[in-house]
Order: sequence, then structure tokens, then C-alpha cells
Amino acid sequence: MAFVLVIIFTNCNKATQPPPPVTDTVVSLTHPDHIIFVWFENKNYDSIVGSSQAPYINSGITGGTLFTNMFAVTHPSYPNYVDFFSGEPNGIITDQCMTPAAFTTPNLYTQLNTKGKSFAWYSEDLPSAGSTVCRSGAYVAKHNPTTIFTNVPGPVSKPFSDFPVDFSKLENVVCISPNMMNDMHDGSISRGDEWLKNNLSSLVEWCKTHNSVFVIYFDENDKTGENKIPVIAIGQHIKVNYKETGLYNHYSWTKTISKMFSASTTWTSNVQSARVITGCWK
Repeated sequence: MAFVLVIIFTNCNKATQPPPPVTDTVVSLTHPDHIIFVWFENKNYDSIVGSSQAPYINSGITGGTLFTNMFAVTHPSYPNYVDFFSGEPNGIITDQCMTPAAFTTPNLYTQLNTKGKSFAWYSEDLPSAGSTVCRSGAYVAKHNPTTIFTNVPGPVSKPFSDFPVDFSKLENVVCISPNMMNDMHDGSISRGDEWLKNNLSSLVEWCKTHNSVFVIYFDENDKTGENKIPVIAIGQHIKVNYKETGLYNHYSWTKTISKMFSASTTWTSNVQSARVITGCWK
């Protein structure tokens, strides 16, 4: 079986955007059993890549692929998460709590489900599976877009405490949101780096030999420049010590995930026109 893990960082202010990705050409993609994204918050590319405060994250660069030209879509955080999950912001432009809400637009869960593939979003401090609470402890709903879609069953949203010890039991596509202290939003870079090492380093190593991908991902940057974010992918079919220079954004991952599992890539114009991620696969 194969897994993919992704880590994402986000920010909260409007910034100049890079040119939109060009429409992809026909490419050959890996077909992992699992792809996993870990979402971190509000950090600029240069504050993570090469930083002594993030030794574990930086070890993933030599063990995987660093994306040097990856961008978030907007500011603040919430619309970036929704963009990634549903291929459009659904009118969300702030971090204001939207739960409960009644969006019925297509999203990664619905598209994967049509192909018999599974999706889950694990959130640290979420009080229970399917909870639509706006805040609990250091959990915030703005970092979990699944709760505002009525076409996504409640159990798709899970507490991180329910994360399986047997990684083969993971869903095909997984997103993980540490709480506000551990995702670098309120806590330090070093705290987030240590959380990742302590909680998911065994999964990172497992992905290297089990047809899976692990992605360290950020939702947005720190309000500077063009919203460039640090992204690192690690896995059995990921190039090692490689720098991917292609221009990509959140929609690129949405489309790439869909293509990996033979789901539709035409459910929004953003997904349809996004560039598929190509250079990191081996």
C-alpha cells in the first residue's frame, strides 16, 4: 500500500499573487495507496527552509523533494484550506467561524468517494468525530474545512487522538491539522518542528517503503511578498534531495490528488486549469 503526507502553512493577509499555473500536459503520476498532508501555519519560505529552528523539517529536504516555487492562493487561512479541499473559496474571505454551514459544492471527499477512495481530516484537540464546534482547546474550525459541507459525512472529520497506530489503516487521502500551538500559528517554529518529529516521524519513515507520500505543507506565508510557502514531499516514489522548481499552488495539489486516484479534475475552473505536479516523482 502507498501513503502520501503533506504539510501546509497559511497566513492571513492579502498579497500579490504569482501568475496562474498553466494548464498541465499529459504526465505519468505515481499511484500511491495513501497521500498525507500535515498543515502548518503562516510561515514564509525562508523562515523554514534552512532554519536552525526546524531541524527535523529540514532533514526532509535531503530525504525528499523541496518545492521552491509553491504558493498559497490568498490570505487569510480559512479560504486557503477551503480552496485546497473544494477547488474554490465558496465565498469565504475571512477566518470567521462558518460552522454549521450548508455548502453542497463538490470537494475532494465527494470526488474521491465516486472512485471508491477514502478521505479523512484529523485535527488535534477536536473534541469528537464530526464535531462542528468553532473552537475547543487549541482547535479551531478554520483549519478544518470538512465541517462546512453537508455532502461530507461527519465522521470524515476525526480527532487526531483517533489516528491509527497501524498506518495501513489510514484513508487514501489524509490531512492533519495540529492545534494552534503546534502548527506554528501561536506556538514557535521549533515547537511545531518538535511536534512533527515526536508524532509523525515513524509515519514519514513508513511512507518511504510503503508506496505512500508524506507532505509537509503550509497554508500561507507571513504576509510578505507573493505568498510563497515551504512544501516538502517524502515517500517511496519521491525523488531524494531534489528541488522542484515548477510554479504551483494549492489547486495544483487538489488536481494532482484527483488524477492520482482517477477522479474528476473538471469540477471547478480552478482545478481544471491548475498545473499538475510532475517533477518530484521517480
